[in-house]
Amino acid sequence: MRRLLIGVALVALVAAGGYWRFGSHPDANPPPAAAAKPAGRSAVPVVMKPAARQAVPERFSTVGSAQPLATVAVRARVDSVVDAVHFTEGQEVRRGDLLFTLDDRSLKAQLRLAEANLERDTAQWDKAKGDVARYSELLKRAAVARQQYDAAVAAADGLEATVKADQAAIDSARIALGYTRIFSPMDGRTGTVAVKPGSSVRAADATPLVSLTQLRPIQVAFYIPERHLSGVREAMAGGTLAVTARAPGDTRPPAEGALTFIDSQVDQQTGTVLAKGTFANADTRLWPGQFVDVVLTLRIDADALTVPSAAVQTGQQGPFAYVVTPDKTVEMRPLSVTRYADGLAVIAKGLNEGETVVTDGQSRLFPGAPVTSRDAAQDKGAGDKGAGDKGAGPGAAAAPAKGGVS
Repeated sequence: MRRLLIGVALVALVAAGGYWRFGSHPDANPPPAAAAKPAGRSAVPVVMKPAARQAVPERFSTVGSAQPLATVAVRARVDSVVDAVHFTEGQEVRRGDLLFTLDDRSLKAQLRLAEANLERDTAQWDKAKGDVARYSELLKRAAVARQQYDAAVAAADGLEATVKADQAAIDSARIALGYTRIFSPMDGRTGTVAVKPGSSVRAADATPLVSLTQLRPIQVAFYIPERHLSGVREAMAGGTLAVTARAPGDTRPPAEGALTFIDSQVDQQTGTVLAKGTFANADTRLWPGQFVDVVLTLRIDADALTVPSAAVQTGQQGPFAYVVTPDKTVEMRPLSVTRYADGLAVIAKGLNEGETVVTDGQSRLFPGAPVTSRDAAQDKGAGDKGAGDKGAGPGAAAAPAKGGVS
C-alpha cells in the first residue's frame, strides 16, 4: 500500500512539471514554423576599377654595369725626373691640358749636340762638294787621275749621308724633348697619381703616372637572353631602341640612352648575348664599374586593353578576374594575359573595355557574391586584412620576375 502511494505521488509530480513547462510558458519552445527566417547575404566591400585602353610599353628589365668608352694609362716616354704635377687626384681634365713636366736639361743638351754635329758635317759636305767640282774640271783637261775624282765624289756622298743622319738626330732630340711635357690625350677624370715632384720615371716603367677615365659619354653593358634576341633585333629594325639605367636606391628619374651594340654571337655557356647602351651622362650619374638596373624598351602598344595587375588572380584553370555585373554581383571570368607592365595587366581576351573588375578584396568573394564599392584609402589598416592583402587569397597574381620582358 505504501509503495502504491509513493508511485501515485511521483506521477502527480511529473504531470505538474509538464503543465508548468508547456502550459504556463507556451513561448519557451516555439514550433519550427515559428522560427525566424535566415537573414539575407550582406554585400562585400571591395575596390573596383574599369578595364581601359591606354599606351603600354613592352620592356625588358635586367642588371648591367657602367663602362667607360675609353681608359688611358699615361706613362713617361723618356727617362727623366718629375719636375711638377699640374693637377690633383680625381680632377676632371680636358684634352690638351698639361699634366706633368719632366726635367728636360739633359735632353736640351742632346739637342744642342745634334745641332752642332749638323753644322760641322754640313761645312765638311760643302767643302767636299767644292772638291768634286774642281776635280771635274781638272778631269776634263786630264790634269788629275780618274781615281782622285771618284774618291772626291765618294767623300761628298758620305758627308751628305752624315748630314741627313745629323738632321734625324736633331728631330729625334726635339721629339724626346717634347715628351718632357705630358698633356692629357682626352677629356676624362684622373685617378690616383703614382708619382710626386722629384720622382724618377723611366719609359719602361709598368706603372702609369696616372690613369684617365672618360665619363661622358658612357656605356652600360648588359646581357639579353637568347630567347629575346629575335624580338630585340626585330625592334631594332624599326628604329633606335631606348634604354634607361638607374643605380639601386637612386630616387631620381633614370638616365636615358640608346641601344648601340649587340654582340655578333651568343655565349653558349650562358645562353645570352652582350648588348650595350650609350648614355650622354652629362650629370655623371653613371659611374664606371657601377651596377645599374637596365630597362630596354622594345615597343609601345598604343591601344592595349588593361586592368590593374592586382585584379588578375591565378586559379587551377589559369588567370581570372572577378567581374562586377550590372546587378552588383561578381562572376569569375577567365582571362588571357599578354604581359604585365608598370602595375598593369595587358588583356588579350576575356574582358571588354569599360567592364569593371575587383582589384582588392577578392579573398571573400565567390561567384554570385554581392559587392559594394569602398574607398581603398579608408580601408587601409582597417579590418578585413585578408581582403586588403594583394595576393593573400588563392591565386594571387605574381609580378614578372626581373630579367624578363614586361
